[in-house]
Amino acid sequence: MRVRLYGTPDSVYTRIIRLILDVKTIGYDFVMADIFDDRGLPDDYGRLHPFRRIPAVEIDDVVLYETDAIAHYLEALRPDPALMPADARQAARMRQIMRVVDNYAYRPLVWGIYVPHWWRDGAPPSEETLAAAAQALAVLDGLADEGLGGLSPNLAWCYLAPVLAVADSVPAGTALIDRVPALKRWWHSARDWPAMQRTRSPESHY
Repeated sequence: MRVRLYGTPDSVYTRIIRLILDVKTIGYDFVMADIFDDRGLPDDYGRLHPFRRIPAVEIDDVVLYETDAIAHYLEALRPDPALMPADARQAARMRQIMRVVDNYAYRPLVWGIYVPHWWRDGAPPSEETLAAAAQALAVLDGLADEGLGGLSPNLAWCYLAPVLAVADSVPAGTALIDRVPALKRWWHSARDWPAMQRTRSPESHY
């Protein structure tokens, strides 16, 4: 299997795919694709992702974009070790966590808390952002025991860990994580997982 992954080392969604590739011991070539600088994108990037986002992959002769599609394709191609629970209820909870991360957690935790702190002169998050982040974390806290599979990684694990890593690099994010005990217990074990260390960007804060 020949895999080329396009993204940046500090991208949360690129890291999700890097974690999956790491867990499944799939080798890949990493190609820088900086969506914030057209000069940093490969000349033919529109062929890989019509909306010019990251990540995108080439797996043999298949081109894919959208993290969810890439994740499930890798799971189908390399089912061992399995990142999809066999139990239907656990699998459904896993998907719930993934969608909560996508739709409710990512934006307030990453763009609302992390980006202003590190890249916008330390601007504090708004009360609206903090409330949205707190709600998302509270929901995830309620799903953690059933949907994250403990310390045995699954796809939800790979989705959530990079987002919490970003949030935990900012005092406001750490304070929010401290308020969700089940999720905090899981995160404090998960953050030292070898795959998390191997996928850590040396230039990032997480």
